[in-house]
Amino acid sequence: MTPGPDLVMITNLVLNGSLRVATAAALGMITAGAVQAGLGAAGLAALLAASPGLFAAFRWAGAVVLLGWAVLALRRATGRAGAEAKAPALRAAVAVPAHATGQPPAGSAPPGGAAGDAGPSVRQAFGQGLLCTGSNPKVGIFLMAFLPQFVPAGMAPEIGVPVLAACYLALGLLWLLTWMRLVHRLAPHLRSPRVLRITDGLTAVVFGLFAVRLALGG
Repeated sequence: MTPGPDLVMITNLVLNGSLRVATAAALGMITAGAVQAGLGAAGLAALLAASPGLFAAFRWAGAVVLLGWAVLALRRATGRAGAEAKAPALRAAVAVPAHATGQPPAGSAPPGGAAGDAGPSVRQAFGQGLLCTGSNPKVGIFLMAFLPQFVPAGMAPEIGVPVLAACYLALGLLWLLTWMRLVHRLAPHLRSPRVLRITDGLTAVVFGLFAVRLALGG
């Protein structure tokens, strides 16, 4: 529940897409967490912890995914900057007022996104969330190392750990939904081209830093 790539992705999807799309990504993240918890209970987490080479391969795969998203966010940010630079000239070139034709000014971008960027669909957002959490092998290892400490005395671990994992993931989903609502309330003040460009730039930096951290094993 600490700030990380998941929260950055959710914030970006709320600002550039919609609550529906961001919710789909959150459900993908929780699904990935549930799958990792299940695989961890089946012994995969212990296998990764005992196999440095395999664990490193998973880490590098996750780092590549995060780096790819960093590049995409950076391209959006630079695209917005180019659109902002061209906007004054385009407005000056429009001889007929937009309200007279009922059409948007030439070269204008749709609200909340760069020109030509329709944003991900619900299915794509779910896949992005699934990949964002699922590509980090530390999630399953953390759950299997952290949760057994809190299994109540007298309860079998094979029952207690799944129950605790379900509670943990439910709290994680509640936190993501709460954060989405907060960002959505602030979105009208954050959807100016300049703020969106800054948000995309920060998203690129955060994803890039987490990619390096994951690749280095931090």
